[in-house]
Amino acid sequence: MEKYKEINKVNISILEEELVVKGEVSEDYVKDLAEYINNVGREIQETYPRLPRRTLLGLTMVNIADEYFKTKSKLQDLKKENKELKELRDKLIKDNNSLKRDNRELNKLLEEAD
Repeated sequence: MEKYKEINKVNISILEEELVVKGEVSEDYVKDLAEYINNVGREIQETYPRLPRRTLLGLTMVNIADEYFKTKSKLQDLKKENKELKELRDKLIKDNNSLKRDNRELNKLLEEAD
């Protein structure tokens, strides 16, 4: 039998608008999201204090989406770089092992020559 997860109901305020968020997330998480959104909105509002409410909400969404896409792109770049570094590490390990083998063989030849 499937267990049901608890659905939390959290009251928040986003740019002076009261909202109820329901979901399988913690109250603290939802409040952190609301605080972040409000901070972005306040920055815009401080720069453009006469913006109509709808424009403020739209610009807030655009700014957050822009930040999300830039972060997502940076993550993809970091994953690619990480993959390249792993490949380089593997190649260096292989080369190092090969050099160790060569060194042992050369040492054997030197011992035999003595």
